Amino acid sequence: MKIKTFIVGIMILSILAVFFSGVAFGSTNSPKIFVDGSQLESDATIINDRVYVPARAVSEALGAKVEWDGEKRIVNISMSDRDNIVPEVVKSVSPSVVGVIGNLKDEVQSDTRFSEQIVHGTGIIIKANGEILTNAHVVKDMERIVVVLSDGNGYEASLRCIDEATDLALIKINKFGLIPVRFAKEEEIVIGKTAIAIGTPVSFSLRNSASIGIISGINRSIGSSYRLIQTDAAINPGNSGGPLVNLEGEVVGINSNKFAAEGIEGMGFSIPVNTINYVLEHFEKNKRVIRPELGAGFEEDWAARVGLPTNNGLSIIDIAMDSSADISGLKVGDVLVSINGKDINTLVDYNEEMKKYMPQDIININIKRDGAEKIIRCALK
Repeated sequence: MKIKTFIVGIMILSILAVFFSGVAFGSTNSPKIFVDGSQLESDATIINDRVYVPARAVSEALGAKVEWDGEKRIVNISMSDRDNIVPEVVKSVSPSVVGVIGNLKDEVQSDTRFSEQIVHGTGIIIKANGEILTNAHVVKDMERIVVVLSDGNGYEASLRCIDEATDLALIKINKFGLIPVRFAKEEEIVIGKTAIAIGTPVSFSLRNSASIGIISGINRSIGSSYRLIQTDAAINPGNSGGPLVNLEGEVVGINSNKFAAEGIEGMGFSIPVNTINYVLEHFEKNKRVIRPELGAGFEEDWAARVGLPTNNGLSIIDIAMDSSADISGLKVGDVLVSINGKDINTLVDYNEEMKKYMPQDIININIKRDGAEKIIRCALK
């Protein structure tokens, strides 16, 4: 049986972690466990005046790697340092990372940014049958797309699906038996965790280059309609479409853009897994992302535009005739406060919330009008 990472929640085996002499054992509350000053989120269990915690909780808090061999019933805990872990991660993920290169379409060949009329980027294999995910901006202007695998072999690719709003695209090569990436869970994207970017920066000869940093921030909205991950791992032109991975070798995001200006360093951004999964689900079912239309134009308040916290909602500045907004009775000047109970204060908040819905769905919109709040029921188109 393949060795799998031991997962908290389905774990049966526990190890004796620490003795507590000052614990009130008659209490029904679990004791709090601290490792190097940081409290573990995992619950502890008291048995015969001893405190037990899940093996993974303590071990990973100390920087160890925990693996479970279900066939042999063995838990393996290894205290590897980052210098040993990172090469293993890069080695395991690289076969799932590809270079993407192609000629520009005739209508964009006059763009002086591309002197050789050839552009390149990166992609990740998501299915063994040759399906590859990359950025929309990498392939949208390519006339002939070529994918180069980590072994150096090249294959012509076809563009299957594209969604410029999320900057994601699906391409496919005629090759089977490939190694797909593994995606992390959204809750595992935590500020401060190590992040590794793998891609094809600057030159196509630099395929599968790796850079390391941390997850610097989450829920960023710089230059995107949806939330992004911020990282200080080096991301350069050509890294677009490549993976940002954690120390488990799981993809937490797709590298998409960066701030590039004098005096600015370590400001890269990646599309997180929740958006990736949302888009791939639509690609699988519909060959495109289907979004419901409300038919209203919004404006953020000043605080939201400069990035300050705000709870002032979105002002409605335009309503299309015969749209869902028009039919439901929304008016210019209304302030959208929430959708189905979810607070909406920025355009990104609105776009993220609308991921949950499809045309024909009915939503309850809470608005402010003339100083009073009102709920309007709206059927999306």
